[in-house]
Amino acid sequence: MVLISGWRPHLGQQAFLASEAAVRVLACGRRWGKTEVIAAEIARALLSNAPKQVLLVAPSVEQAALGFERAFAFLQRLGACPTVRRTPAPTLCLGDSKLWARPAARGGMLLRGRKAHLIIVDEAAYVPESVVLETLMPMLADTGGKLALVSTPRGKNYFYRLYRQGQEDGVRIWSMRSPSWHNPLLSPTMLQMQASMMSARQFQVEYGAQFLDETGQVFRTEWVDRALLLRRDTEGLVVAGVDWARSRDYTALAVLRGAREGAQLLLIRRWQGLSWSEQVEIVVQHLRLYNPIRVLCDRTGLGDPLLEALQASGIPHAEGVVFTRAFKQNLIENLALMLEQGRLQLLPDPELLRELHHFEATPTERGARLQGGGGVHDDMVIALALAAWALPELERGAVRTSGQKRNG
Repeated sequence: MVLISGWRPHLGQQAFLASEAAVRVLACGRRWGKTEVIAAEIARALLSNAPKQVLLVAPSVEQAALGFERAFAFLQRLGACPTVRRTPAPTLCLGDSKLWARPAARGGMLLRGRKAHLIIVDEAAYVPESVVLETLMPMLADTGGKLALVSTPRGKNYFYRLYRQGQEDGVRIWSMRSPSWHNPLLSPTMLQMQASMMSARQFQVEYGAQFLDETGQVFRTEWVDRALLLRRDTEGLVVAGVDWARSRDYTALAVLRGAREGAQLLLIRRWQGLSWSEQVEIVVQHLRLYNPIRVLCDRTGLGDPLLEALQASGIPHAEGVVFTRAFKQNLIENLALMLEQGRLQLLPDPELLRELHHFEATPTERGARLQGGGGVHDDMVIALALAAWALPELERGAVRTSGQKRNG
């Protein structure tokens, strides 16, 4: 094990680093220290005697950059002097060894054709199954390399299946589940505070590293996973949805292209801690890139002046909607139906997937309450649902072939 000045791996991290299995599956809670253990594994590979080609994959560029930068810092603390290039994508060279950090976007198409001795997938439960099984694993075939999947659980998807195989095998596939409190540096007070703010299920998933699906989960994990695997080069009209922030929430923006019969998510973003004018300015900048024909905004509460500011900034197709209980139910049911029927392609944004996983229907005397459970935000879900509601329907009798519309 590589000894890094100032870093002492806890027992769970030591177990991961000690395993020599070809495939390692680590399910851990938040704040467990997965970025550090990923960085230590990368440093160990790059400092080995034989040259190594190492690939770090994550759902997004930002997530991949976290492990990349921590690995760079570890190498410097070990006295190494790697050369680093951060654009157009993070790359690090140490002698004849090399580290790439890449997002899993576009189904991993940009990763094909490479060979690697070690591949680490950060937040693997949020990376499409096809990227791992069809793109990453073949990259190890010629080198006899190793694959490490590290993540907070997200339902019982392929990450869970590989974890179960590791529990039954233990030789070819090693797996371990380690909750957040296995990290001795984590404050018990912080954990207690999080537990009080979340539902029991959310805390068990996010901090207890439990693999849970439950009754009340609106967007089933298998629907969302299928939406990540869809390949739609959808032509058609572009629409958008905006959910404005309230108090500690986020302002979220979703942009879709297509129709109710089939659509593709082009953009999903959220912001927090900005003034209203700054939020409007950022939303306008993104909308001008896509020129949507319709933009639906939540006008509940402070929504009216924000809608007017959006229209005054050159977004004439912006419309406001008031969130009644009935409208929100129709909105969420439409999004759920599109996902269930495979009519919506999603981007592997970790925060969006986390929001979808924790969006719940809670029974009340007045009907089901639809919202992110406990302390989990739902702003991206609402923005996506608004954009899906704004999608046009195909003309009656129209048949879409290869992205084109023909009258039948």
